[in-house]
Amino acid sequence: MMSVFGKTSSLLRVLPAVAACRNITTSACMFGIKSRWVAPYRKELLKRQKKMERMGITHQLKRSEYIEWNYDAEVYAFGKRLGEQFDNNILREALTDSSYISQERVRQQELGVPEPALTMTSNNELATAGSHIIADYSIKYLRSALPLFPEEGIRSLVDYLTSSEVMAEVGLGIGLKDLILCKEYPPTPETVGKCFQAVVGALNASTSLSQCQLFVRDFVVTQLIGKDLNEIWEIENPMEAMQDILGRSGRGEPEPRLIFESGKNTLEAVYHVGIYSDKEFIGSGYGETVGTAVDQAARDALRRFFQTTAASPPLPFGKENVKLKAEPNLSVEDWSLEKAKNIITC
Repeated sequence: MMSVFGKTSSLLRVLPAVAACRNITTSACMFGIKSRWVAPYRKELLKRQKKMERMGITHQLKRSEYIEWNYDAEVYAFGKRLGEQFDNNILREALTDSSYISQERVRQQELGVPEPALTMTSNNELATAGSHIIADYSIKYLRSALPLFPEEGIRSLVDYLTSSEVMAEVGLGIGLKDLILCKEYPPTPETVGKCFQAVVGALNASTSLSQCQLFVRDFVVTQLIGKDLNEIWEIENPMEAMQDILGRSGRGEPEPRLIFESGKNTLEAVYHVGIYSDKEFIGSGYGETVGTAVDQAARDALRRFFQTTAASPPLPFGKENVKLKAEPNLSVEDWSLEKAKNIITC
């Protein structure tokens, strides 16, 4: 104890400029002293916080409620963190939700302003433009990266990427939560997703379409990494679809064969089924019943046809000059092995 007081007094003699009005907490933090009351004080705060949560009284502090908050600096730093050259006025518009403008108009009327003069513009137009850019680039990019994947699957992937859940996840990932001007806090996933689309529209208005497309590729299309494309687009009847493809290709009917079974008549039974066409192996699958194994084998055969297996090459995110494809891919109703041979893959 004496050594602690000795350390404190010596530091005070060395630092005469330290104001005497500094409170005990600040002094303790400056000198690295852990006062005896700090731990009980924090325990009491935690106890009260948990009590308020049980009573349903919760208040999440906004980042803007802190004294060092500077919105202009935060917006400027946001653009620099993304490595993009935004026009600050357009970026601020992209971060302004229509609910915030309505709230400000009502607040000014309550203060006695008969006709509030607000120069702010909502992000509705930018969000519409950004949504179109995201969908247009995603579908053209995926057509080029997955040339054998049917058009129905490509559109399902685009619907997944442009969903409000994915848009909100990307928006929160780049730090939009504390920058969005809206009525509620924290902002709803729909509001965050809309603001992210508006940011894409603001980037297009600030720079160029090609730069905006690279931004969409890096932040939106990359959400497919680690995802099973065949689960996002799931064919309801894989055996029927495979039969149609083989029929259009002039191949024989698919023939399921039981490769092996284990644990028959037990709760842990497993069956391995392979599918053959004209004595050629085209897919296999496992299941707890023979029917399930046949269904999985048919799905495996379709994955091999469409080149979306786990061993297939990844999406070419590192190639900046990927040639976008405007023409739609083959429909699953027209897909055949003969037509697939004429398609150049990446």
